[in-house]
Amino acid sequence: MLYKFLNTNVNYFVEMENLENEHAFEELQETRANNVDEIVEPNKCEPALGMLFDNHEEMFAFYKAYGKQDGFPVKVRSTKKGTDGIVKYATFACGRSGKSESKSANALKPKPNVKNGCDAKIGGCLNEDGKWVLRTLNLQHNHGLSPDKARYFPCNRRISASAKKRIEMNDCAGIRITQNFNSIVVGVGGYKNVSFLEKDCRNFVDKTR
Repeated sequence: MLYKFLNTNVNYFVEMENLENEHAFEELQETRANNVDEIVEPNKCEPALGMLFDNHEEMFAFYKAYGKQDGFPVKVRSTKKGTDGIVKYATFACGRSGKSESKSANALKPKPNVKNGCDAKIGGCLNEDGKWVLRTLNLQHNHGLSPDKARYFPCNRRISASAKKRIEMNDCAGIRITQNFNSIVVGVGGYKNVSFLEKDCRNFVDKTR
C-alpha cells in the first residue's frame, strides 16, 4: 500500500543522517515544508507492519499525518546509511520520547518538560525492491493525546509562501507583530485555519529584517 504526495513532480533530497536532536529535526521540517506538499492524509488509518512506501521521507510524512490525526508530535529519532551513502534504516518516534532536564534558571519554577520517555514509534528499512517497508511498530503512548491541539505542535506548524509575503508586506508598512498576525487570522477565517502561531510570525520577521 503506497501513500503518494499531492505534488509528485517535486524533486527533493534531504540529508537525514544522525538527526538525533530537536534543532536538526526543526531544520528538516522547514526544508521539507518549503519543497513538498502535505501528503493525502488517510482517513483514520493506522500504521501497520508490512506497509510499503516509496522512500523514508514518505514514511515519515505518513507518520506525521497519523500523529496529527491522533494528537501527538513526531520526530526523526535516527537514520542509518549504507556504504553507498543511501539511507537504509530509519526510526520515527513520538515527539515526547527521550528525557531531558529543565533548563529553567529558577529551581522553584521549572519549565514544563514535554519529554517523558514515551516509546511510541515506527521503524522501516529499504528492501530489495527499492521500497521502504514498515518493520517495527509501537502505537502505545504513556501520555494523553490531544487531536484538537495537534496543529500547534512544532512539527505541524508552518508559514505558507503567501502568508510569508503578506507578513513581509505588513512589516514593511510598519504594522506591529500582533496586528500583522491578526490580519492573517482574519484573512483565513479564524485561528483554526492558521497553521502557525504568533511567535512563529515574530521569529520569521526577526529573520527577514
